[in-house]
Amino acid sequence: MSANRPASLGAAAASPLHEPVELDWLRLNTIAAVLLIVGLAGFVVALAAGADDRVWQVWLVNLLFFLGVAQGGVVCSCAFYLVQGRWAGSVSYRLAESFRPFLVLGFVLFWGVYLGRDHIFPWIVHPIPDRAAWLNAPFMFARDGVALFVMAALSWWFVEASRRPEARRWANSASDIEMPPPVIRRLAPVIAILYCVTYSLFAFDLIMSLSPQWHSTLFGWWFFATCFWSTTVAMAFCAVQFRGLLGARNAFTGPTILHDYGKMVFAFSIFWIYLSFAQYLVIWYGDIPLETFFLLVRLWHYPWWPLGWLAPILIWVVPFIVLMSARAKKTPKVLATVAVLGLIGVWDLDYTMVVPSLSPNSVPLGWVEVCITAGFLGAFILCAVPGLKLVASDANAGAEGGE
Repeated sequence: MSANRPASLGAAAASPLHEPVELDWLRLNTIAAVLLIVGLAGFVVALAAGADDRVWQVWLVNLLFFLGVAQGGVVCSCAFYLVQGRWAGSVSYRLAESFRPFLVLGFVLFWGVYLGRDHIFPWIVHPIPDRAAWLNAPFMFARDGVALFVMAALSWWFVEASRRPEARRWANSASDIEMPPPVIRRLAPVIAILYCVTYSLFAFDLIMSLSPQWHSTLFGWWFFATCFWSTTVAMAFCAVQFRGLLGARNAFTGPTILHDYGKMVFAFSIFWIYLSFAQYLVIWYGDIPLETFFLLVRLWHYPWWPLGWLAPILIWVVPFIVLMSARAKKTPKVLATVAVLGLIGVWDLDYTMVVPSLSPNSVPLGWVEVCITAGFLGAFILCAVPGLKLVASDANAGAEGGE
């Protein structure tokens, strides 16, 4: 017995002090599937009830919102590579890339906008002769569809390259000055540049064209910056959840990880309000009716002004005040709350950019919008789960490596 005791003690000493925690992915998938079913049922019932306008308007709102989070995630990973941001190891890259599969589904859902085009775009029912060369359905859906396909294909290629062993080793070796793998160095800047061009195009075609008389040259920049910020808050929320769910000493329990995510949320929130004010200032001092009416409907006229002011409060005021201190950024509950409110704020922003152009005197916000949004959320979660599993695996591996 005494001979066996040292062996048993040795085995115990060799075992990890903190066993990795396996998350209940089945439960998350089940919740997502229920949300998807609710969305599909609401879609069918709403169309049967004759609420076509509301269905396709909120369809466009959710497509813009979830595509922005998904594409912004890939661009965020590109940015990490371009600036050699290895402060969190490979988990930050895996987390940013986990939303990628929705880009493929988003390309399919984009054609739902084509089916509902007569209920969304006023220039289809009432053509504008001097803009017909640009604002016509075949050309618009062709250029936007091609752009979305190219972005999805390049993003898929990039993420596959990012998940190779050599890229993972590079992300986890912050002590050297080596450059990322060559394929990453080529793809990352291309995707970042095309993102700016493509999502500016979406802003002009899918939002600005709903009020054909209104224009703003800064609107495209403002929109893709909004999409990028929505990704940062989504990542911050996921980081807080992994920190609490994966058990002691996982990669998200590092002393600076939440602080870094909090700084990203805080900094890009300020960048967003800077672009917002720069756009507003030009419209305000110009005082041209063809420019000011777009803001007046959303910020000063009932019934839209409460929702119009809610977005900057949740996207800028709350993060700026709450995350001013380092302690708040490092506090999981505080950061998660700011992140959730930020996501609500971005959805509200997309909603108030799209719907008032088509319904200026009423706010169509009820069961139709709730059901369609629930369906999109369920589909997004189902797309993200495979990538989130890789995040959990990397986080646990990082913890074991640290021990």
